[in-house]
Amino acid sequence: MTTSDWFEAILANLFDIGTICSIIIIIIITSIVIKLGDKILLKLEKRYDLNLTAHYLLKDLLRYSIILIALAWILHLVGIDLQNIILSLGIVSIVLGFASKDIVSNFVSGIFVIGDKNVQVGETIEVDGRKGVITKVGFRNTTMIGLDNFKVTIPNSVLSTKTYKNFPLGEDYRIRTEIILPHGLDIFEYKEKISQAMQKYDLIDKEKETIILAKEMMEDGARVEVSFWVKDYKDRDPGKVAILEESNKIIYNYLNYQY
Repeated sequence: MTTSDWFEAILANLFDIGTICSIIIIIIITSIVIKLGDKILLKLEKRYDLNLTAHYLLKDLLRYSIILIALAWILHLVGIDLQNIILSLGIVSIVLGFASKDIVSNFVSGIFVIGDKNVQVGETIEVDGRKGVITKVGFRNTTMIGLDNFKVTIPNSVLSTKTYKNFPLGEDYRIRTEIILPHGLDIFEYKEKISQAMQKYDLIDKEKETIILAKEMMEDGARVEVSFWVKDYKDRDPGKVAILEESNKIIYNYLNYQY
């Protein structure tokens, strides 16, 4: 079979109704299996008390494996011989090696980072002058939230080649939430009320003092940053919701009293 005939056969398969329906079914099945896999991992995490680092690692492994299997299945349906592709890759392996050396470096470094367990989700590290809380450790990159609340993506090769500082676990289980206080509402009064309101939440670390930082004056009022600490890293998002809810109550009561 010539190359032209091979392409014609592939195009014929691609436009075949049966093949199209099969590809759609494979995509649907793949999505369902990935979602079911995520649910199973969540149950395993609760049952065996897996840390978030292991959770993200298993999640990535499962997702990539399912996608690769689905892709191989689709290629087989359209008539592409994977064996020939693999043999062809050997011819261009040198070119691909130069093109993907950074990817491979990050991937290999990721294996060592995950294996060494020196960087865990929820820990605070400082690398290249940036300090933040680790939110995800993947094969290629590690993600953290910096002190300015921006997401920072760190190639794993950086963690393998540069010195980084680990802070004690829980050092920065800190929730930073920005609130706009209406004109006339005293910041110190707000601090006292929000501190009292948050005392009823068990997830809040009550041994650490509430911090209120004034950011700027805006047309609607003063923009301030409210900081609390939580006992567990997983409680960061529920903690933010609690702060927003209690702040809205304080502001609502203040405005009603004024008007």
